[in-house]
Amino acid sequence: MMPSDQFVLFYNEIFKLLEKKGPGELRKYYDRVSRRQEDFCMKLFTSNGLKGMYDYWERIRIEENCDSWHNLTDEYLEGGQRVCPSLSKALKSATGPCRVYCDHCPGWVLPIFTKTGYYCVYDMIGRTVPSCYDFITRNRYLAEEKLSERLSMSGSDLVRTNLPIGMLHGAIADSAKFEGMHPRFAEALGFLRAHDLASLPLGRTSIVGDDIYVNVMDATVKPWDTGAKLETHRRYIDIQAPISGDELFGYVYAEEDVKSSAISGAFNVKDDYVLFQNRTMRKLVVHKGEFIVFFPPYGAHAPNQTDGEARAHRKLVVKVRV
Repeated sequence: MMPSDQFVLFYNEIFKLLEKKGPGELRKYYDRVSRRQEDFCMKLFTSNGLKGMYDYWERIRIEENCDSWHNLTDEYLEGGQRVCPSLSKALKSATGPCRVYCDHCPGWVLPIFTKTGYYCVYDMIGRTVPSCYDFITRNRYLAEEKLSERLSMSGSDLVRTNLPIGMLHGAIADSAKFEGMHPRFAEALGFLRAHDLASLPLGRTSIVGDDIYVNVMDATVKPWDTGAKLETHRRYIDIQAPISGDELFGYVYAEEDVKSSAISGAFNVKDDYVLFQNRTMRKLVVHKGEFIVFFPPYGAHAPNQTDGEARAHRKLVVKVRV
């Protein structure tokens, strides 16, 4: 058996070679590794769920003498490496670590989680930091909340997920870390950071023609109503930000919930929306200085609500063409 020191060095050089050939070559390699790893963990993950995953990584921790940790609950498993032995050895390589060395871990494990019905948020933390974090659950709401949290901490270059994303939520001041989530986010989120939102004029302001524009509006936030109509879009991503105070949103996953909901009308192609109702909405509070993103077709939302009394409210919506 090849010693781990030599194996890591071999792995490191293979990654460098494949990266030079193009990102598709690394993806093919990760897929092959993932299919091979299924022989060792798929049955355990499928039959024992989160406990099976915990047992698998506990065995790895012992066999490879890893400085790792895991926390198992009924709804999720989280953990990571305090000091990753693999990257630590690659960092000591005479030729240096591959630029994307850590991508191989989410590269092989995320397809397995997808096949077993779990969502995973994997934070590599740093390209030259031998630490990482992972969060695994079947609960999509928990996964999206964790994704927003880890993006705010590490940025989109370092966070990977198999989650079909419907919602992201963060602070405007930290929004640059989210820009890798869409090609037009640099301009859209950059606009929020560069302007005093309270001084923007009411109505539409174009950022990039019809591809990115801002609507500033006066609305009334009303007491929370589980029967409030939700909206979802097809052509545009919504980035919403309260200006005058907190705003409460209702939120569901459109592709799962629209089918069982009372549709309020056909899709309005001209204005890019459909309205429907669902009484199992999750609450999301967005504070002044924060933003929330709703991606079509998953992010169905009921805006302009509050846990308090009705009041006047100013807000903005950045529309970003998909």
